[in-house]
Amino acid sequence: MKLIRSRKFISTSACAFSLAIASSLLPASAQTMQNGSMQSSPSQNGSMPNGSMQDGSMQNGSMQDGSMQNGSTPMQSGNRRASLNAVDRQFMMKAAQSDMTEIQTSQLALKRSQNSQVRQYAQEMIQQHTQSSSKLKPLAAEKGVALPKTLGAENQALLTQLTKLSGTQFDQAYMNGQIKAHAKTQAAYQNELKQGQDTDVKAFASQVLPIVAGHLRMAQSMVAGR
Repeated sequence: MKLIRSRKFISTSACAFSLAIASSLLPASAQTMQNGSMQSSPSQNGSMPNGSMQDGSMQNGSMQDGSMQNGSTPMQSGNRRASLNAVDRQFMMKAAQSDMTEIQTSQLALKRSQNSQVRQYAQEMIQQHTQSSSKLKPLAAEKGVALPKTLGAENQALLTQLTKLSGTQFDQAYMNGQIKAHAKTQAAYQNELKQGQDTDVKAFASQVLPIVAGHLRMAQSMVAGR
């Protein structure tokens, strides 16, 4: 009986020793399965949590950082245009024609007038109305308003009249035309601030109105001093 028990002990010890040796010879992947790979499996720490479904296109791709987030969508563009009313649209068209008229009549003044004050005034009109136009054009494009490319009948009539004059007659007609044109433009800007709806267009009007008013006062002063 003692021998049988001893043999059983030896057999059990030998099995345990064999298992230990076999365990040390197993590949790393098998040891991982043996030591609890279910807790550190690829499904938890592998590609799925940090891969394409979490950090890939669906999270940081086109839906988050792409056109739907940072792009100019038709909905946004439509909202910008929908904020305009009829007064806003009419104002931008009048302001564009005013700028073109002031620039073209003043360019003619630099060619026809010999009066230093008139020439200085004309140069200032070209500079400041060019600046105004450079601000108005992108604003109108953003709001979906096509600005006119012609002066309009009344403004064109003034330009045509000036092309037929020279000397003091030109100076007088040009300065009187400046008073009339700036008074009309000033009224358009004031009306936009009162009845306009779009905040961007009204901000433009608020910025440019003092310049237009200054031009009007300058022209009135020059004509009164003659």
